[in-house]
Amino acid sequence: MILKTTLTLLLTLTLAACSTPALHPSLQAAPNGAPTLPALIPVRQYVADWDGNGLYQISPDGQQLMWLARKGLGQGIFVKNLSTGNVQSLRTLAHPQWAQDSRHILLMADHAGDENTHIFQLDSFDLSAPGKDLTPFPGSTSGLHTRIKDSADLLITNNRRDPKVFDLYHYTHATGELKLLAQNPGDVARWLTNAQGQLLGRVRKQEALWVYEKYTPAADQAWQALFSLSYFDTVHPLEVGSDNTFVWAVSNRGRDKLALVKIDLSNGQEEVVYADPRVDISQVFISPQTQQPLLLTLDPDYQELKALTPGLQTAVQRLQAHYPGHLRIQPTSLSRDENLITATVATATGGQHVLFKLSTGELTVLGDTTRSRIHALSPLPQQTPLAFQSRDGLALHAYLTLPRGSSGKHLPTVLYVHGGPWARDHWSSGDTMPSFLANRGYAVLQVNYRGSSGYGRSFQEAAQGQFAAKMHDDLLDGLDELIRQGITDPAKVAIMGASYGGYASLVGMTFTPERFACGISFVGMSDLASLIDKAPPYWALSKPWWISYVGDPAKPQDRATMDSKSPLYRAKDVRRPLLILHGANDPRVKLDQSTRMVQALRDAGKEVEFVLFKGAGHGTQKWSDNLSYYRKTEDFLGRCLGGRSSGFDLFELGSWAF
Repeated sequence: MILKTTLTLLLTLTLAACSTPALHPSLQAAPNGAPTLPALIPVRQYVADWDGNGLYQISPDGQQLMWLARKGLGQGIFVKNLSTGNVQSLRTLAHPQWAQDSRHILLMADHAGDENTHIFQLDSFDLSAPGKDLTPFPGSTSGLHTRIKDSADLLITNNRRDPKVFDLYHYTHATGELKLLAQNPGDVARWLTNAQGQLLGRVRKQEALWVYEKYTPAADQAWQALFSLSYFDTVHPLEVGSDNTFVWAVSNRGRDKLALVKIDLSNGQEEVVYADPRVDISQVFISPQTQQPLLLTLDPDYQELKALTPGLQTAVQRLQAHYPGHLRIQPTSLSRDENLITATVATATGGQHVLFKLSTGELTVLGDTTRSRIHALSPLPQQTPLAFQSRDGLALHAYLTLPRGSSGKHLPTVLYVHGGPWARDHWSSGDTMPSFLANRGYAVLQVNYRGSSGYGRSFQEAAQGQFAAKMHDDLLDGLDELIRQGITDPAKVAIMGASYGGYASLVGMTFTPERFACGISFVGMSDLASLIDKAPPYWALSKPWWISYVGDPAKPQDRATMDSKSPLYRAKDVRRPLLILHGANDPRVKLDQSTRMVQALRDAGKEVEFVLFKGAGHGTQKWSDNLSYYRKTEDFLGRCLGGRSSGFDLFELGSWAF
């Protein structure tokens, strides 16, 4: 038995030592023999942090604190009674939030990434008691619409009756009854309700308009049209005001940038409360008690916070004084009396989860972030904003992460493309991939290409008809800027990303194969027409938006154009290796988007590796899948770019169980 244990330990240590050094000349040791790069961080530290914790939330009454942390070999919910100090825990992958009664906890979870989401309810007074599935409807997806004030009651949306649209239900906790509140006639995109759970109105898609309608249950005709907006205006209602006469929203109606506005529900007139000429408003935090805006954020390069109350302004100033330098603050909860705030504060060297008491200014550190623990082992690379112009004169913004210890010149580089495409990269967003790649020796470029959100309507609309065209040119222009500055070795560039980023990687490898040494596509689409044809049924009301950018596959001319922009039909043009990964249960970008691409590449005699995550969808939830993703990535890039790899990770021994 002792011999067997010893041999197992020796084998484990041998496998763990099989790291590969950096081979690229820019990453070699200095002439005096000193290492160029800092300590190599194991993959497990990025994806399965043993001491990981986060998403701290104070209960509305301020009496309990909830958070996520490791439980056993997986993730768990922890709840602490702040009066008694008693802590309970329960293992789950789902992310929780408090019901407004301060006792019950709500979980939204699907099965292995299929997005058929259920809403579960737990009792925080006894986490050992079985949770209740409030929406036990297989094959449908539910959404948490409203947590009704001072109550465990909820408004829930569900598409079991018609998979294309969502009906509105009222869940009554006292009886356990889920009752239909409003049936969707087939074109309602949003229900308007207040904090008390009262149905006030709806937003319908009518031709090229969004029509706002008022609900009056006592009237002969319950729904009354009030006003309409263009379908292509971006107007996101946030919260109905306390007197039910207006709604807070972010809107670009009549302007280029998204602003915080008040919309009069009787006539649709907007009052601009806050706007910035540089960028869209990123986030707005509304008081659950008063329904007044408290805080908003902007991201021109680093995050900027605008507090809208004196108390929060003082809190922000104190946090900024406590954490000098650039920081990102993400509030996660607020007590009903608006005295206690939980937040995650990210800095260039890590970050902390904190509890802040507005009345006294007291700051309690609840835990360190994973980035802080990584920084303690090996200095984090610095992520900095970058601005440049596209070849047709468009102002573009990006983020650049360089490996610590390197000269910063002639580096192997990863062009890391965000998904969406109607999303954007942010400074210190919480994505560990850029710092992971930099630790392996790569410069990492993240371009907010045209079509990205955050930079206004005209910037986004500049992407119409530009898939595999100017959107891709923006990525190449960013790469050329790094080459011009001497940062990038043009012969050693990889392109990688997920979803649209995966599509961009396939475009790079098929449309401009001379530019890239290799590519990685994770849940990327390869065939634009079939993406639209096979879209989830609940995309129905958003399809016109997609069609305005990529075309209508029902029209032969559009379909031909879409095919011409689809990497699937250019597999023969690939010159260098591809790594393609996909979740088996992905409802958005179907699995055959990757399997058909892989088959086309193999038929053309191209080098491709395919990884299937059987328990994943449009992304991964399990740490074991993320471990595999990161390990495959570092080995693949090590072979084609010459960076280093940590080799076998100890956690791979136990990942089979998850």
